[in-house]
Amino acid sequence: MIGTWRWAGGRLRARACSQMSSQYGKAPFLDRAATAVPRTVPTPVFDHRSTEFKGEDGRSYPVVPDSMTKIKNVTVRFTAEFIAELKARVGIRSSTFQCLLAHAWNKITGARGLKPEQFTQVRVAVNCRARASPPVPPDFFGNMVLWAFPRLRARDVLGWSYRGVVEAIRDAVARVDAEYIQSFVDFGSVADATGEGLVATAAANGTMFCPDLEVDSSLGFRFNQIDLGTGPPSAFITPDLPNEGLMIFLPSCAASGGVDLIMAIPEDHDHDTATFYSLDERAKPKM
Repeated sequence: MIGTWRWAGGRLRARACSQMSSQYGKAPFLDRAATAVPRTVPTPVFDHRSTEFKGEDGRSYPVVPDSMTKIKNVTVRFTAEFIAELKARVGIRSSTFQCLLAHAWNKITGARGLKPEQFTQVRVAVNCRARASPPVPPDFFGNMVLWAFPRLRARDVLGWSYRGVVEAIRDAVARVDAEYIQSFVDFGSVADATGEGLVATAAANGTMFCPDLEVDSSLGFRFNQIDLGTGPPSAFITPDLPNEGLMIFLPSCAASGGVDLIMAIPEDHDHDTATFYSLDERAKPKM
């Protein structure tokens, strides 16, 4: 995951600037071949062709031209107190990311006005380092990400308790386990051997994901705590998100213990985000 080493690099620079250490630590783990070893007889058991790559049965989305004039970014800031209350509502042990994603999924689904029986899914980035067998060292310099796809009908996202939606998210992420990762490695080995051309599912700028969402999280990286000699940053600004339905969770620089949610919505939609601060699952923002 690129963010992992961006965060590690920031910590090393901060340590050097503060003169806490004259050492940069050990070199990163660079043996990429060791992270993707197929079985003696490669045996993919999952449908990677339509999940991680563009296959005949994969999902497709419309793309609008001149996306930066058709899509705008808005930010919602959740305080530590709000997050604590949300977790209490969930009622089971769960991460800040899982709880906030369930909350945002609920609010965005309501704002989009989806039909009750319509399916909506979230593409969630999953760091596979610790999930692989054997685990990949955390200092591996490279990308080690696959995707999870929690998927529910709109009526369930809106009608279930936060706990139910969090469990759906957690179950989908849990399916990206060692067996799934090994299957993906085996699939790549078979594709290489047959010369199959595979096209990644990365979305083009201007993609409109509705009724779906895509989410990335930087909550574990703590960019807001990096001190390069003049104190921690007062702001952390991301580039404009070019795809409708794309969201990023960041540790807040302005609210101690808080989280900033940056999301891309259509330019012609109202962006009353007040109900994002309400824990009434039935409240529907305008977007």
